[in-house]
Amino acid sequence: MKRLFFLCALSIASHAAPLTNYQIVDGDTVHGYVSGEYVEIRLQCIDAPETYPRIQPYGPEASQILNSLLSNGSVDFQSTGRDQYGRETGYLFVNGYNINQEMVARGAAWNYAYYCGDTFDTEQQFAYYSNLGLWKNSAAKDPYCFRKNLDHDYCYYNPEKKFILDE
Repeated sequence: MKRLFFLCALSIASHAAPLTNYQIVDGDTVHGYVSGEYVEIRLQCIDAPETYPRIQPYGPEASQILNSLLSNGSVDFQSTGRDQYGRETGYLFVNGYNINQEMVARGAAWNYAYYCGDTFDTEQQFAYYSNLGLWKNSAAKDPYCFRKNLDHDYCYYNPEKKFILDE
């Protein structure tokens, strides 16, 4: 099935580098090689449904969508730093398209408001109101809440209320 990217092409920063021999771990994590060095990458500003150690609804589908998006051309990685687990964080681009942003626009990931505020909130609202991906499930639970086994109002997306999780 032919799919067009929802978003306009974004320019890749000059310090983005090709990602090769990569493996999809889940909808927001990829392992591969950048400039010959093995890296574990956590995609910045998104949180995809979980696939390990417990499978969250829509987790496997999110991984498949990421795999499909990355197979559309050469993949570039722009680093934004490291997370608390030592993984590289950053953005993936394919043919100039921001894959992190596209994952949210397709309903395959949440905008990770805790770390990035409303960076991809417009894309999340689009996916939510269009009933795309994980938003087909009216009880879609934030992956953070799923990981922590929480069940509060803020665990369920409501575009009228902005909740920022605070541990």
